[in-house]
Amino acid sequence: MPRILRTIVPRIRKSVQERGLFVSLYRSALLPIHLLREYLETRRINRGRQGPSDFDRERGVKTDGDLEGWTYLSDLEIPSSNWIHGNNYAPIEPGRFQAILASLALKFEDFVFVDFGSGKGRALLLAAEFPFRKIVGVEFSPELHAAAKTNLAADRGFRRRCDSVEPVCMDFLEFSLPPTPSVLFFFNPCDEVVLAKMVRKIAQSIEASPRELYVVYVAPSATKERLLDTAECLRKVVRNGDQNFCVYAACRDRS
Repeated sequence: MPRILRTIVPRIRKSVQERGLFVSLYRSALLPIHLLREYLETRRINRGRQGPSDFDRERGVKTDGDLEGWTYLSDLEIPSSNWIHGNNYAPIEPGRFQAILASLALKFEDFVFVDFGSGKGRALLLAAEFPFRKIVGVEFSPELHAAAKTNLAADRGFRRRCDSVEPVCMDFLEFSLPPTPSVLFFFNPCDEVVLAKMVRKIAQSIEASPRELYVVYVAPSATKERLLDTAECLRKVVRNGDQNFCVYAACRDRS
């Protein structure tokens, strides 16, 4: 279970800044209950899971979460103050990832794939099965970043079609978007505060370097989907309810 005090204190501080003292005091009394409910729900979803996933066992890697499918950010030493806006790590399912890329009608050789919140690197390993021009994983946890590097070196998969896979350790709000055709991949790594900043960053990048660009967001909340839907720089081109993901294209390239 995540270290409760490390989780509660930053969230209360964040709430005071955003909502004021009195509302925050009320919310802070409910926060431990919310965290316990979140933890128990995670256990329910993953009940019966034992040992490594089929993906990890077959590939000789360790991309699974540490506790019943999840790795809690509050259990990690993360230098970025934005950790409080991050979501806990869980690896994406291979079938879901393949469905996402199958929905993209593009010439992979022309595109850079960037995974924002790349964790232990499963999406990087899966993306490398496609002939992308380059693959980049951006992760702000040094511990998860180190795991991704280890997994990329240990992978027993023989389907790798991209030889340029680069994991970098940094807050993705500080990452410079490539000025070339790109697929920007988000497996629900953050809350709305960071996502809104990221959308502005994408808009600025498209304005500075007009190009073909896709944003993939997996498992968006209704609020996050509305945020992306209303972004003037993006246009929704795919909404897959079964696999719960959305794809947006840069408006400058897709009228």
